[in-house]
Amino acid sequence: MKNKYLLMLSLVSSFAMAQKSISFENNEGYTTGNIHGQNNWEVTLNSDELPINGQTITSESASAGSNALKIAVDINEDFGWFPIYGAAKILDQGFNYKNTTIEFDAYISELDGSTFEFGTYGADNDEFVPISTFSFNYTGNLEVVSSVDYDYEATEFTWQADKWYKLKAEISENQIKYYIDGSLVYTGTNFSKTNVLGIIFLHDNFNGFAYIDNIKINDEVMSVNDVKKDNIKLYPNPVKDVLKIDIPNNETITNICIYNVAGQKVKTFSLPKEINVESLPKGNYIIEITTDKDKKYTSKFIKQ
Repeated sequence: MKNKYLLMLSLVSSFAMAQKSISFENNEGYTTGNIHGQNNWEVTLNSDELPINGQTITSESASAGSNALKIAVDINEDFGWFPIYGAAKILDQGFNYKNTTIEFDAYISELDGSTFEFGTYGADNDEFVPISTFSFNYTGNLEVVSSVDYDYEATEFTWQADKWYKLKAEISENQIKYYIDGSLVYTGTNFSKTNVLGIIFLHDNFNGFAYIDNIKINDEVMSVNDVKKDNIKLYPNPVKDVLKIDIPNNETITNICIYNVAGQKVKTFSLPKEINVESLPKGNYIIEITTDKDKKYTSKFIKQ
């Protein structure tokens, strides 16, 4: 099931200010209704390239404050077999895979409904990769994704419907520890070893809904050997056609990959310090640049 999230259609939205905590409140710039386009959140698109229904900011229930993210079935769409429907957010900075913790609260409405997956993702060379993923199977079993090929490992935790849980994933260089309500439920290998670029909350569109709230990310400063992003310059940004690139230390670009929010590689280039992105749909993109010194730089740009 490698890259199953690539079944998600391309997503579109606009950038917002960086946030290390998200509670979907009005004072954070959120309003009730479809989350698509709010604060860099994007929703799966349907075959008409329109955001599906049911992925909303709601005041129905919340674990902190008044609002929460609700991901729910869209009756106009087919059952997905795998969790490919929902909402995702490119973070405004990368988070170090050697030392990052993500916490959030989650509530699932019912058993024998949809399977829900909540997690983080990154990009490795030409592919989108999962990093930490809680998979709430419709049977009540909690599983975690254990490889880039979407293998799953069962935990000994059994979840109940109609209940808020506090979830936490502690990502270190070699391990990922999964906690629920403060108790360690699984320790797995950090199989991807890629920096966290985004968060994603999905379901398979079978039945029911979930709430997500009170998201917190604790990052550490990236080391010299980690993916670079602060020393490259992209301009103009937003861009309509030609994107120019400045990189440090007189390095030479050997390869450029561009990804959409769903993790799909949409374009590649070799060597140039400016690229034509006019053919890309409007939206947010991650650019990954490889140089002759075998360094990788990542950043983001907006296509107008």
